[in-house]
Amino acid sequence: MVLLIEETGKNYMKIKKSELLNALKADLKAADLLKQDQDALIGKWKAEYNGDPYGNEQKGKSAIVSRDIKKQSEWQHATIVDPFVSTPNFIKCIPITWEDKESARQNELLLNTQFSRKFDRFNFMSKAVKVLDREGTLVIQTGWDYEDKEVTSLVEVIALDALGNEVIVEEEVSETVVVKNQPTAKVCRNEDIYVDPTCQDNPDNAQFFIYRYETDLSSLKKDGRYKNLEKVAKGDNEDYDYDAPDDTEFRFADEPRKKMVVYEYWGNYDIDEDGIAEPIVCAWVNDVIIRLQSNPYPDGKPPFIVVPFNSVPFKLHGEANAELIGDNQKVKTAIIRGIIDNMAQSNNGQNGIRKGALDPTNRKKFVAGHNFEFNGSPGDFWQGSYNSIPSSAFDMISIMNNEIESITGTKSFSGGINAGSLGSTATGARGALDATATRRMNIVRNVAENLVKPLIRKWMAYNSEFLEDEEIVRITNDKFIPIRRDDLEGRIDLDIVIATSEDNAAKSQELSFLLQTLGPNEDPAIRRSIMADIMDLMRMPEQSKRIREYEPKPDPLQEQLRQLELERISLENEKLKADIEDKKARAAENTVDTLIKQNKANVEAAKARKLGSEADMADLKFVKEDGGFSHLEKIELEDVKHAQRLEAEMIKHRANLEQMMAQQLAGDKNIGVM
Repeated sequence: MVLLIEETGKNYMKIKKSELLNALKADLKAADLLKQDQDALIGKWKAEYNGDPYGNEQKGKSAIVSRDIKKQSEWQHATIVDPFVSTPNFIKCIPITWEDKESARQNELLLNTQFSRKFDRFNFMSKAVKVLDREGTLVIQTGWDYEDKEVTSLVEVIALDALGNEVIVEEEVSETVVVKNQPTAKVCRNEDIYVDPTCQDNPDNAQFFIYRYETDLSSLKKDGRYKNLEKVAKGDNEDYDYDAPDDTEFRFADEPRKKMVVYEYWGNYDIDEDGIAEPIVCAWVNDVIIRLQSNPYPDGKPPFIVVPFNSVPFKLHGEANAELIGDNQKVKTAIIRGIIDNMAQSNNGQNGIRKGALDPTNRKKFVAGHNFEFNGSPGDFWQGSYNSIPSSAFDMISIMNNEIESITGTKSFSGGINAGSLGSTATGARGALDATATRRMNIVRNVAENLVKPLIRKWMAYNSEFLEDEEIVRITNDKFIPIRRDDLEGRIDLDIVIATSEDNAAKSQELSFLLQTLGPNEDPAIRRSIMADIMDLMRMPEQSKRIREYEPKPDPLQEQLRQLELERISLENEKLKADIEDKKARAAENTVDTLIKQNKANVEAAKARKLGSEADMADLKFVKEDGGFSHLEKIELEDVKHAQRLEAEMIKHRANLEQMMAQQLAGDKNIGVM
């Protein structure tokens, strides 16, 4: 939440504005005094980079300046910028825990979209690398850009006419449309940045950053964050100290466009006098404070990133390439100037004439190189010569070139690629190229670790604070996905996937060799995957996408043969199933026959037992009656008969039941066959 100190002044701000401004100006003055030496170094490096005269030039002599520093910068510029502008998705978000996986995916999609599609990354990276190489230190200011506008449109609504009937009418409706809502970054001039000198080599320890910039009254009013602009308009701002980057002295006369210098303080200061310094931002023009509020960014730190080229221990600023090869450029300049002067004198020669040999008119013609007349002999004229340029001069130039290349790691190919430039053997050539690539990769990693990573981390924090509740991002030309701000929270590591053109070329060659080694029967999907990876390395994303999404169309004849083969296999399977079912049915029939035979045997046995029992009973009756058994014996005999009848009925019932089960099984078999 942005706290406008001016609007809550009595409860929050206890110090007077005049006292605050004096304190901040004191910080500015102290930082400026300690900054002058660094500004002088940067000015010297820029002059050597641009090939400005050294100040020891003589009239009538060569004044050429060798441009070795700038040439080295231009030779390596493209290879340093390329890894950050040629790949659309080089930012990788790595979740720390499993719960952060979705958050990492959402952040990765959003950040790659913001940096690659919504941000002018090429011009930004190109300018950043040039300033870094030329001046030894790069300062980036981050921020958030928000812009909306009112859009009016006609919509149909239902209304009542004079008679009370419902009618459809058009009505103007205004709505606010967000035009821009994204993080920003811009390259600052080193001359305009004042840093706490006590931070040593860690900008995170700096208590303040002061950014100086030139603007006008109209731009400040459009911004909407600045106050007291009427006091600025009335003040005198003609004597401000600001050197325009284009060295122009042009000034607008009208008030809205009149240029003014703004000093913007980002740092910590005890506003409420509680003994704790609060993060604030304060901007002023002359003696008028036009902005005073709490630091609006979620981390509470100044929105600046400082990147050194060749870092110096315990110093915030780095060294430029000019510091490394400036002396070599001076030596080459002196040698080249001597060679040019010698050649000019040798070509023109040195002429002399005897006094009185020519009259004044012909003497002027002689000096000017025109035809002339003379009275005398050729001996009256003398022509001298200069020594030829020694080979040691060219040897010295070669020594300087080799030393420059060894220091910077950038190989000069101005004379073509040959044994002399790369080495006399293949091993020597490969070693020279590897050393060059290693040095260049070190510069690329420096840019990735000290510029891109801190920038992306600040953007992540800004997205969590200022992004809309839902943001629609474009993944491809025809694919869009929503990003929710609440889903961006999580613990995430950042990784910048970088590779030079040489690295990608080497990887693509290895994959091509692997592709050639695959057999003809290998899965085509594996071939397509390798080919897509090769296209990615060759920076051809559209071709890679087409290869990954490719679905081969089958040959009609082959497809027909395949269908016939499938039908043949299906028929064979059906036949095999029928055979299996037939065998099962036959086995069931055999089982049923066995059960029927067993039941018949059981029935016949039961009948035989019945007949035997009846015969035994008849014999017993005869014996009993003949023997005169009592009435009690007759009763017992009847009980035995009854038991025998029950046993016979149970045997008969069991046989019927088994026969019914056998018939049911036979019926199921017949149904299965049908």
